[in-house]
Amino acid sequence: MRLGTFHKKKRLLINKIKINFLSFLLSHKSASLLPANSIKSCLLIHDNSKLGDLIVLSALYRALAERGIKLSIISCGVGHAFLKANPGITQFFIKDSNSIPDVLKLRRELARHQFDVVLDPFETLPSFGHALLLSGLRNHYILGFDKWYKRYYSSYHPHDEQLTEHMATRTRVICEHLFGEGVQYDERYDLPLPADVEQQLQDFVGDSKVVIVNPIGAKKICRMSTQQIQLIDSWLKENHPELRIIYTGHPKDLPLIPIKDFETLPFKDFIHAVALTKYCQYVISVDTALVHIASAYDRPTLAFYPKARHEDYPSPIIWAPNNLRAQQVISPTCSAYDIEERVLLDALKRLFQ
Repeated sequence: MRLGTFHKKKRLLINKIKINFLSFLLSHKSASLLPANSIKSCLLIHDNSKLGDLIVLSALYRALAERGIKLSIISCGVGHAFLKANPGITQFFIKDSNSIPDVLKLRRELARHQFDVVLDPFETLPSFGHALLLSGLRNHYILGFDKWYKRYYSSYHPHDEQLTEHMATRTRVICEHLFGEGVQYDERYDLPLPADVEQQLQDFVGDSKVVIVNPIGAKKICRMSTQQIQLIDSWLKENHPELRIIYTGHPKDLPLIPIKDFETLPFKDFIHAVALTKYCQYVISVDTALVHIASAYDRPTLAFYPKARHEDYPSPIIWAPNNLRAQQVISPTCSAYDIEERVLLDALKRLFQ
């Protein structure tokens, strides 16, 4: 076993012990779920920096707002900037980190509010900071989906324990739990944009037809090789010269793109990349939040995914592009750069057919 893997497993074990110890130390008062027509407020916990989580559950924000329920969300600063234009969200609570002082500060802020329902909809690695946050909400009705925190929930839902469905189906599960079986809601993702950002991108794009290329993800397994990126770029320029190719990605990763004089956005904030997706014609991307944003705006998409590292967590299924106009190409290995040239070219041709 590699030393890094050993230390990671040791940290997970220590966190599990601390989580269980805290649950026994603090008794949980099991609150009851109010009748559907009595639910007026809801708190959703987003305890990581993954924007994909917030996107695939965005239909829930609309469903709650349509029923007059005030939704508050705990998230990081990036999550707040991403969703602040959504009229279905009443309030944000910013969680700076999982450090004990930051979590205790947030708990004190939350103590000034009463929520009819608290949702913990995303699985996380065992984290004492997350357990400490949940323990501060133990007087509320908490619906959760993460088995590590069962003792902190009023109700644990084993939704899709076999992991055969897309994560977006959790919106249906939550709505049925709160409002009853067969409840009707709009399943489409909901990503409103700030008016000024939308106008800036309309002016930037103008009359041009845009294809977004996002070849470098945050994880190393979600990064395309130099040869793959150059192949995509040359194929687009040769076969579709009418298209304006705009590269997107994290600012620190853009210098890694091996293309001469490529175009990127002149704006720094990620919300502008979201707006660009709305006004583009095509999206070509590795497995990142951009794939889910493209699904929200129904953009024709070519998405490159690494093979799942573990059979018990089939990420290409759970986090697939939830979009009928999307193609998903899964690498034969756990790295996107192992997708063969022939497979890549065939996928490009299908996208533009």
